[in-house]
Amino acid sequence: MERIEIRFVEMPDPSDPTSIIRWFCRVFGLATESGGNLEEQIFQNFAEAAYTNKGLSSSELKLDTELSRSTVIYHLNRFIEAGILVKHGRKYSLRASELSKAIEEIEYDINREMSRMLNTAKEYDRLMLSKAGSRGKRRK
Repeated sequence: MERIEIRFVEMPDPSDPTSIIRWFCRVFGLATESGGNLEEQIFQNFAEAAYTNKGLSSSELKLDTELSRSTVIYHLNRFIEAGILVKHGRKYSLRASELSKAIEEIEYDINREMSRMLNTAKEYDRLMLSKAGSRGKRRK
């Protein structure tokens, strides 16, 4: 089950790809303002690979640090949980061929879930109003 978390973060410099990647990591709760260089590197790898329709395995990531495979996979799973990456076999990829399309897909997921929540809330209201109405009739 995906868990999409969105945070309000001041907009990045629109002319700086690095600040845009950093911003997305912060918005999705994958990095804080003070840290997150690893997350930024991971996101950058997949954002660039998306334009070539290439998936990457955990060992193909270009990272500035040596990490255990389990640590890299832990971080990749966080991106999957955030709805940004998908896994096909041993390869991971951005969930769409472009970053904007991936965000549109996440927006669709959020809207679908919000619609389900609204419909459930309306059904709850209907049940509670019906219950309150029947109590009022008994008191008369």
